[in-house]
Amino acid sequence: MKKLLCSFSFLLLCKLVAAQGCSDAGFCSLDVLKTHSPNKKASSANEVAAGINVGVGEQSTISLNPYIDYGRRLNARWNFHAKITGTYASGFLGNTFNAGDIFLVSSFQPKIKNENITFLAAFKIPLTTSNDKNLNGKPLPLDYQSSLGTYDLVGGISYLFKKRIDISAGVQIPVINNNKNSFFTDEYSDTRVNNFASTNLFERKPDALLRLGYFLPIQKQSISIKPNLLFIYHLGDDNYTNRFNTKQAITGSNGLTLNAGINLVKTFANKNELELIAATPLIVRDVRADGLTRSAVLNIQYKVAF
Repeated sequence: MKKLLCSFSFLLLCKLVAAQGCSDAGFCSLDVLKTHSPNKKASSANEVAAGINVGVGEQSTISLNPYIDYGRRLNARWNFHAKITGTYASGFLGNTFNAGDIFLVSSFQPKIKNENITFLAAFKIPLTTSNDKNLNGKPLPLDYQSSLGTYDLVGGISYLFKKRIDISAGVQIPVINNNKNSFFTDEYSDTRVNNFASTNLFERKPDALLRLGYFLPIQKQSISIKPNLLFIYHLGDDNYTNRFNTKQAITGSNGLTLNAGINLVKTFANKNELELIAATPLIVRDVRADGLTRSAVLNIQYKVAF
């Protein structure tokens, strides 16, 4: 097992240096679909988590994504979460900061003997129309935006098998599009801009998720380590509106992204948790116009239970 962990960690570190393409429209980082710790104690009535996600994107664009998550246990089976996000982006086109999205999440754990299954349903509400501009008033690509500007429905299921194998699946479906992005690559003379796709009035297709993780057996029960593989399939080519006011498919924006990651969670005696996540892509889509391109992602979170 140690050899397996060392091999996985070496592969992850190598990919952190060179890869492109981690893709998360939001549902990958929701609590139930993110981790299903075998060490988690009985839920407290309330939980508050604060964290920040750091990513390196297209053309070395740095993205800082702080968030706050409040969880409430309604009863032994039902839980409710509310999460709000923000984004600071910095790159050669400028710097931006704005609120991102609100997630309203409900999860249900049925009473099934010797089984650990959780169902999730969520609704994402955008706080911007995805059209922030730089100091010169020029539109910016979606890599610099804090939200995709869509109202989304999310559904998912997570299954923990024998307290070791963690399997999660989900789908995120845009139902209302309020994206008013107005970026065209030809507005800039800098040739580096050609690495970003034109996204004027961007329309995004749904995503499907499958995460496979394995909790390593370790002596300290207060610590969990889970290497995992995250498959995200983008279900169709996205669209934008060209200068002739005609919808045009962004060819190559559909398909598979495969990410390798590792989750480390320290659970304290008072039920508080410290979580660290690192991830990087192994397989990417040809075109990632949605601005979710990441060559490396690091996330740190602290959760207080009361």
